[in-house]
Parts: sequence; C-alpha cells; structure tokens
Amino acid sequence: MKRAANSENIEDIYQNSPCGYLSVEANGSIISVNNTLTNWLGYEKSELEFEKRFQDLLSKGDEIYFQTHIIPLLQMHGEFYEINLTLRGKGSKEIPALINGKRVERPGQPDTYWLSVLDITQRKLYEKELLMARKEAEAKAQKLEQINEELERFAYRASHDLQAPLNSLASILYLLEAKELIIQNETSEKLVGLIRGNARQMKMMIHDLLEFSKMDGQLEYEPVSLNLALNRSIGALDKHIRESGAVIQASELPKVMGSETQLTTLFQNLLSNAIKYRSEEPPVISIDFEEEGEFYKIIVKDNGMGIDPEYHHRVFEFMERLHGKGEIAGTGIGLSTCKRIVENHGGEIGVESEEGKGSRFYFTVPVGDDSRKGG
Repeated sequence: MKRAANSENIEDIYQNSPCGYLSVEANGSIISVNNTLTNWLGYEKSELEFEKRFQDLLSKGDEIYFQTHIIPLLQMHGEFYEINLTLRGKGSKEIPALINGKRVERPGQPDTYWLSVLDITQRKLYEKELLMARKEAEAKAQKLEQINEELERFAYRASHDLQAPLNSLASILYLLEAKELIIQNETSEKLVGLIRGNARQMKMMIHDLLEFSKMDGQLEYEPVSLNLALNRSIGALDKHIRESGAVIQASELPKVMGSETQLTTLFQNLLSNAIKYRSEEPPVISIDFEEEGEFYKIIVKDNGMGIDPEYHHRVFEFMERLHGKGEIAGTGIGLSTCKRIVENHGGEIGVESEEGKGSRFYFTVPVGDDSRKGG
C-alpha cells in the first residue's frame, strides 16, 4: 500500500511539475508527455503521444537545428543542456524554452530520449525590457554628451563675446586718462575705480565659468603623479604665493588614477582658496594623504580664517560666496569646480573647520598603478 502511494506521488509530481517533460524516440516521435507541457501548448495528450514528433512543435529554423545539432549531440554524448528553442502550441501560441535532454539506454530496446522543457517567457520579457532600458539609457547618455558639448561651445563663445566689451571698456578708460579727459577729483577717481573693479570681477567670473564648463566627467583615466600636479599648481600661483608670503609644506604624494589637468586645477583652486581666505598671519598650507582602501584621501590644511560649521554645506555650492564682494575678491565657483572634479573621479570632497581656526579640506581619488611611488 505504501509503495503504491509513493508511486502515485511520483506520478503526480511528474505530471504537474513546474517543468514540461516528454520522452521521444530516436526519430523524434513523442512517446509520452506530462500535463504541464500539454497545458502550456494547449494540446490533449492524445494529440501528441504517437501522433507528433518533437520537431513538429518547432519552427522551421529550430526544426533544422534540432535535426542537425541536437540529435547528433544526443547520439554522440548522450545528453545536452540548456538549448534555447521556441515551441509552437495550438493556434499561434509560442513558448520560448530552455531544453535539456538525456539518452536512455535499455538492453534489447531502441534508445529513447528524455527531454525537459523550462518556460522562459518571463525571462525573455525581462531581457527585452532590459534591452529597451539599455538602449534608452544609451540614447540619453548620447543626448547628454551632445548637450554638454553644445554647452561647452556656448560657454567658450560667450566668454569671448563677453570679454570683448570689457576689453573695450578698459581701453576707453585708458584713452580717457591718457588724454586727460577725466576730471581728476575724488568722485571721478572713485567712479573709475568702481568701473575697473567691476570689470575685473566680471572677467574673473567669465574665466571661472569657462573653466567650470570644461570639467566634464568624460575622463580618460591614467596614472597621475600628485606631486607633479601639485608642483604645477604651485607654479601657476607663484605670484600670489610670493605676495602673500605663503609657506607650502607637502608630503611625498602617491600616484592616482585620473586626469592630470583636472587634478592640477583641483590643487590650484584649493591652494588659491587658502591664500585668499588667510588670517592676519602669513598662510601656512600643508598637503598630506591617508590610505582608504581603493582610494587615497588627500588633505589640504591651512591656518586661515576658518569657516563656521553652519556654512560647511554651502561652500561647495555653485557661485556661493560667504563674504561680500567688497570684502574678498572671488566668484564662488572655485570650490564648486573642485567638487565637480572630485565627483568626476568617483571620489568625495569635504571640509572640517571652525571660524578663526583654519580649515582642513579633504578629497578622495582612486589609487593608481604602482601608486606608492609618487614620481
């Protein structure tokens, strides 16, 4: 009785399994098929068993593939795994499926083949959705790249177009003064100074906007010596360093993966910021680093004015200035450019500071090949 019950359970599992099962003769003629597969295909068992070949359930292309590839695989190796075929049911019903097969040998009897069928309709839908999403993402990325290129071209043209009238204004002022056409008094000197100051501020802003527009994320990563990038930024700031009496102390820095041009600009902006927002003492700026897994944390510390913790979240915002235009010259773009460069490199940037106690800016960049040799 127990054996009979077990047989019934096994038969029930076979007939109603989540997979389709069938056995076929060497020529593909269907010997038996389970309920799951007949339900998927919309056939009665009597319409399939000894009435159709497995090939009859395939498209013409799959039928040829079955005859020329799958049957030889079974005959030579006795099995095959995960062959992708499309089964045709009644009417226009089609089921994408993964087929597994195994040869069954019985002494004195012709070989038969057991086939399992896994319905992958849902998987195919997911694949289609993923393909569509990928194509849509690629189209958006291409469109974004095109927009960025157009914006960069616009920024370049606009910077030149905007600088032209500023240069003309400076030339007119020079001619007026050279020909002594400006009445020399306190009011005229104040007005001329105001015009010159605003023109300088405008030129500075145009320059910073143009530099910001160039900092796109399409980087060609290569090993970069931070020592070299730092030295180039120090060279670019030579005049400001000498005028302010700044002292720059740097440890031997590692190599990282990134853009040398952008990392040089990053150092230049951070050093310039430390010099610009100095205290009454000459600026003392130190540069060091720490290892953090696949990244290096670069630290730029100064003894400057410091920043109230309340405003830490604002310092990297675009065109955000914590001081009035008349107090300290600047555009509020330098640190936002730093943030953009660091994000382009997949890192993070931040600041630790208190008002009157200097600032500690830090950023992370990916470790480079042979990175412990600064070069």
